[in-house]
Amino acid sequence: MSSAYQVSDMTVAQVDRAYPLVDASEVISDLPHWRGFCRRIIKANGDGNTTERLLVCVNTLGYLKGVCLAIFRQSENGPILDVPLHVVATVLDEEGVREALRDRLQALAAMAGCAEMHLPA
Repeated sequence: MSSAYQVSDMTVAQVDRAYPLVDASEVISDLPHWRGFCRRIIKANGDGNTTERLLVCVNTLGYLKGVCLAIFRQSENGPILDVPLHVVATVLDEEGVREALRDRLQALAAMAGCAEMHLPA
């Protein structure tokens, strides 16, 4: 992964900062809906009972450059990692942000023993 970016689980402090990125994707209807959605996932991660992860990619200055939602599911072939939300918000290094997110997702998939990983096109 490029050292220019850090990918980690979203924190409560990053929820509102991430909203403009996901609002552009038209996946989330409004800010209160986004806050509730994030709160549920962050709380489940804190309880250790997680099938969903919200990841953020930040640059060295702390600016959010990407957001994705990873969902772990069971299939007939074993666990899979589905990524229905994947937003990159930069024009300067789009491939670098994509690579940083992809590397983190691949690491999570490997740790969970996923047979497949589905990324958006």
